[in-house]
Amino acid sequence: MAKGQHTAKNIGRNTKNLLNYPRAGVSGWTRYLPSIRVLVVGGLSLVIALCVAFAIGYAATDIPEPNLEATGQTSTIYYSDGKTPIGQYKVEDRKSVEIDEISEPMQKAAIAAEDTSFYENRGISIKGLSRAVVGVATNQYAGGGSTITQQYVKNFYLTNEHSLDRKIKEMFISLKIDQQQSKDEILANYLNTIYLGRRSYGVEVAAQNYFDKPASELNVSESALLAAMIQRPGAADPSDNPEAYEDRFNYVVKNMVDEGFITEEQAAKVEMPEVQKQNKESSLSGQKGYMWDFVRREALRKLDIDEAQLDRGGYNIVTTFDKDRMKAAEKAIKTLPQDQPEGMQAGLVSIDPDDGGIEAFYGGKNYLDQAFNASTQSHVQAGSTFKPFALVAGLENGVRLTDSYPGASPTTLNNDGTPWEVNNFAGTSYGPVSLLKATQSSINTAYAALNVQVGPEKTVDVAERAGLSPNCTDKEKASGDTGGCSIDLTKNPSNVLGTPSVKPIDMASAYATFAANGVHHETHSIKKVTKGAEDEEVYKAETKGKRVFDKAVGAETSYALSQVVQGGSGSYAQNLGRPAAGKTGTTTGNTAAWFSGYTPNLATSVVLYREVDGKQTSIGAYGGRGEVTGGSFPVQVWTDYMQTALQGEKVEQFPARGELPDKPKPKNSNPAPAPKPEPKAPSGSNDGSDGDEEEEPKAPIETPKDDEDKNKDSDGDEKGKEEGSKDGSDEGSKDSDGKDSKDGSSGGDDNGSDNSEDGGDSPGDNEPNPVDPPEIPNPPKPGDNDGGGAADLGGD
Repeated sequence: MAKGQHTAKNIGRNTKNLLNYPRAGVSGWTRYLPSIRVLVVGGLSLVIALCVAFAIGYAATDIPEPNLEATGQTSTIYYSDGKTPIGQYKVEDRKSVEIDEISEPMQKAAIAAEDTSFYENRGISIKGLSRAVVGVATNQYAGGGSTITQQYVKNFYLTNEHSLDRKIKEMFISLKIDQQQSKDEILANYLNTIYLGRRSYGVEVAAQNYFDKPASELNVSESALLAAMIQRPGAADPSDNPEAYEDRFNYVVKNMVDEGFITEEQAAKVEMPEVQKQNKESSLSGQKGYMWDFVRREALRKLDIDEAQLDRGGYNIVTTFDKDRMKAAEKAIKTLPQDQPEGMQAGLVSIDPDDGGIEAFYGGKNYLDQAFNASTQSHVQAGSTFKPFALVAGLENGVRLTDSYPGASPTTLNNDGTPWEVNNFAGTSYGPVSLLKATQSSINTAYAALNVQVGPEKTVDVAERAGLSPNCTDKEKASGDTGGCSIDLTKNPSNVLGTPSVKPIDMASAYATFAANGVHHETHSIKKVTKGAEDEEVYKAETKGKRVFDKAVGAETSYALSQVVQGGSGSYAQNLGRPAAGKTGTTTGNTAAWFSGYTPNLATSVVLYREVDGKQTSIGAYGGRGEVTGGSFPVQVWTDYMQTALQGEKVEQFPARGELPDKPKPKNSNPAPAPKPEPKAPSGSNDGSDGDEEEEPKAPIETPKDDEDKNKDSDGDEKGKEEGSKDGSDEGSKDSDGKDSKDGSSGGDDNGSDNSEDGGDSPGDNEPNPVDPPEIPNPPKPGDNDGGGAADLGGD
């Protein structure tokens, strides 16, 4: 053999492969058993591979965006006290709080129940992960074993999917979260995301739902029960079946002792806590639903957000609704007779004139039965409650309360060259009347003449400045989207008779402007909005207001409308026992009846109307009355409500009358006719007639004696007016309220009233009594008619 060949052979025999596998120098099957070297090298390789894989996985796994469901928090609306809840906007009932707003017993109970190594581990449990991996691989995953951090990650970032991929992501994210957040932050986030039954997400909501207290006040037993429910929150309701959680409850208490969270002595005193019954009543029943819906619409508009953002945003919305006044409004409406015809609706809106906040309203009997809000969504013909807008327009343009207008019914007016016949309510006829008398007795002919004089466009302008929504466009009417407008608020002379259909909330807003002496505030139901656990303010209502009428015009308007209460169609409101002003209204066909009134503290509108099959129809006989007018049930409801609402409030006076704007007075093309001298009765006659037909007495012009200096400056012979008033004192005439009036005028009344006997008629009887009723001391009963028949024009 050549030398080279021998050397090569020996080298081959002496050289071993790196792993020595199969093992050299070992015979038989044992040569295939791994050597120590193989085991060491293989083990190291596996460790290195796992480390590389772990590093790659850790680096490649980003913390995802939180689940919308997990981050969504319940938005809560409160009464004006900022404490008493009205309702909530939510997808899930959830409210997050900081760790210091969760009681220490609750924190310790959660750790004792779910992760006793919470403060020591780095976010994961190897033992728990291993059990989970085996469970997923064998399709026998039973949960459990996850740290608090892992459970938080699953709830907040991932899903409940049972897969190896989700479990691996959970591990990497938990490790990163443990590096980025403190243990207190993780624990708080965990307790804010867990589900605890009764649709309660997070310990704060659960504490309220089960124990009617915040999470910061939970004691050891309450905390132990909630911690016991974490594993199986839907197993049972603890108020009905506390035994379902008894074993787990005892387990939590024992672990709290073992971990040193409580002593043995303390544990011995821990018993299953008393849990309040679940409230199965709907949170939107009654008036709460109307408030919930109205505030929701306003919040979306004011915050400029969509519904999803409101439902998940965790907003705290403090409203202007006064809890006691809401109850007072509902109670007042319930005083109405119960024999209501089909489709009868009642609305009431009460507004603070100082800031425009809605103090109370009545939307309907029950939101769950009728979601349509009669106070904020309905359109009802205004009737004579519209007349004050023409009054303001006149006062702004040189007209005075002492100016004289025609009161006869019918009266044919000159409407820019076109004859226009106007009738008073029930055809009641007057002689020439002052604007004050026309306001007090709601005389259509006089107000129609006033509207022609100043221009109906000015009346519309005043109405919109005061608070009525502008007229609906053709497009809005065609689409049915009339929520932000008025119907038929046109520049037509007949608008003064109440032909426009307006929302009760708008009418209340307008009268609140009167109450604020000419300053209009935007009507609103949201006082302020905060967000998050720190209550960061994100919205606050603007309450400054804007002056829309001169101060003197406002004071003069309130004076005139106070005479409606003092001796006119709204005289029942004297029962309020403090200065008040307002206006009644009854529409043609008796489809609606109003009373809108105010004190310097509060403005309120009340309306009754009837709607059948989407169409407004006559109320008809109701509550023992043949016809319902604004001077009957509406003013009664208004007074009942205001008596309660203003209880304890300071009695305020209306502003003193001042110097009105000096502007040229528009020409009156329909002056009041001069009063005719009454003929002397011929010899042998007792009634001054010729014998065959009795002549109807006419009321002379009257001047209110409210201000001696003002009366001295007024036009006409005051003495003659008083004498004219006395001349008719023995004759009975029916004023526009349908009441018997002793004298047919108010010329001799110191407060400008007409001495009409409101309440003198029998209930349900719209005819005057055959004889004058006896004198009734103030305050009188509600009248049968409020004086505002719009004749043939559809208004009042």
